[in-house]
Amino acid sequence: MSPGVELLLLLLLSPSLLAEISHLPMVSNRIILDSTELLQPPPLVQDSNVPAKAKPAVSPQRCPSLQRYRKMLKDFDDLEDLYVDVPVHIALAERQRKRFVLNLNDSTPLTIRFSAPVGRKMYYNQTGNLLRPAAVAPGPGVAVGSLVLPCALRGQYDLFVLSRHSGALKVDALAEHPQHDWPLLNATHRIAIRTQNRVRKREMIVKWDRSKFDYHVMHYCLVIQRVSMNTPRITFDNFCQAVSAYVDQRPLTPSCSGGNPMDLVWGAPAQRERRLNPRQNLHIVCTGKRRQQMLRRLHPRSNYQLDVFGVHQARQNLTVRLASSQVNFNRTQPLALKQQALMQLKIGGQHGKQVYSFKVPQTILEVEAEPFMRHLLIPCSGSEIRVKLLRQRNEVGKTEAFYSPTYIRQKGVLPGERYLMRFEPSNEDEALRAQKVMVALSSEALFRDLPELPQNTSVFNVRTRCNRATIAWNGSPDERELSYCIIVFNLPQRNRSVVDTTNYCMDFVPKRVMQYRNFEWMTCRERQQSPDNIETETILNLMPGSSYLVYVTANLSMGKPLPYQALTLHMASQCLDGSHESFY
Repeated sequence: MSPGVELLLLLLLSPSLLAEISHLPMVSNRIILDSTELLQPPPLVQDSNVPAKAKPAVSPQRCPSLQRYRKMLKDFDDLEDLYVDVPVHIALAERQRKRFVLNLNDSTPLTIRFSAPVGRKMYYNQTGNLLRPAAVAPGPGVAVGSLVLPCALRGQYDLFVLSRHSGALKVDALAEHPQHDWPLLNATHRIAIRTQNRVRKREMIVKWDRSKFDYHVMHYCLVIQRVSMNTPRITFDNFCQAVSAYVDQRPLTPSCSGGNPMDLVWGAPAQRERRLNPRQNLHIVCTGKRRQQMLRRLHPRSNYQLDVFGVHQARQNLTVRLASSQVNFNRTQPLALKQQALMQLKIGGQHGKQVYSFKVPQTILEVEAEPFMRHLLIPCSGSEIRVKLLRQRNEVGKTEAFYSPTYIRQKGVLPGERYLMRFEPSNEDEALRAQKVMVALSSEALFRDLPELPQNTSVFNVRTRCNRATIAWNGSPDERELSYCIIVFNLPQRNRSVVDTTNYCMDFVPKRVMQYRNFEWMTCRERQQSPDNIETETILNLMPGSSYLVYVTANLSMGKPLPYQALTLHMASQCLDGSHESFY
């Protein structure tokens, strides 16, 4: 080799010249970097006062995928830059190889369309891990083999193309999802997010309703963001921006097996509980089809922003924002009860006890009389419960154990004061069934939308024949226009226990009660005029040997019906003649 050629090679391989060439925008894509640099993540801007930690690199000899990537860099020497929303028109010969380089400055959904069928492979950020994006449905101007990334993170994308036939090729890179014009994408989703705080255990249970659109193919991802004075809330326009912020706060370690950083989100298996990293303020948890998630290791006395996104499995992982809510992770305050509203409450809390609060209104209608509060309590499953009324941790009233609709009149209340209502089962056995109760409050003599039940709400079995039964009950003292409905359910032969089937909290509206399981018969009528205010009704067409559960409800012309105590009828298995009957 001549001395002039040796001198030229020495100058080209000098470190200073290589450093100068590496700063050129186009040539940097053509130079094959050192094997250790190929596995490094994109450079992050760090504080000058904080030293950067050195990360061990992965040897190319131990990473076959990196070796294949480096080989493709050598084989595909024809390079073309690709820009978003700028189509590229080129002419390719048969079996010609072409490399496209796309640099994204921001995370966005990405669609790459080809006008002709080609072979293609895509790599992210000069790593040896192959991306496997979904395919776009072919259409006008879109050939088979076009690609879609539901969320393309910012960085460099290397696209290696091998033409199958000679001819012209058009390549489009669009910063949008192919399903971005789905009509239901911008529709309103009335979905509620419910949370339960367990501050002592630093746990939170998050639940949400299912999507109203295509719920059978919708998966869910929960974005948890801790909000404080030092870290204000970040508003994400789409799910892709949230993923980008989540990935940026996690330093990516060089790995031969780790592929697209999106695998940290999509590829993580759904778990019933997820521990959050207390050093991070943003977390993303994908739950699959499950609509609840337990979060652990939260910060007490902190605010969390919760965003639920839906991932449409049948539309190439199109993401839709479903609901948002901000939660204060602190000790849960008792739920406030509303006036003149029949509310269904959960009482199966810790140790079978649950506490709710209510506030006496400032204005009392009967100014001259002593202020009072009326409480209507209906145990849903007919279980025995007790109720205690508290004011400033002092007991001001309590009830004996009851299992049917009951009224409580609380005297001596102070307008504007807040009281607590504590529910607890009468014994340990009842704690298994005492799960829900319906409560209504009123500072007036009557409930506006609820009928008045008598003091004795029992329903009596007067006479039972082989195929009919006569029942009786005390009439309502309510002077408003009122009617009664008799509802009969058939008790299955394998389960004759009234305990397991009684439900005072079902919807007793006539049009809806007929949709319940084991519904048998129903009739409604106006009240009867009797001097003793006793109502009777005969139930016909009963089957011998069967058992029935009977409800009697009082109904106003406007409002919700209220049930009496349920009655169980056991019909005789044999009926000798029509005169056979039994009295109770």
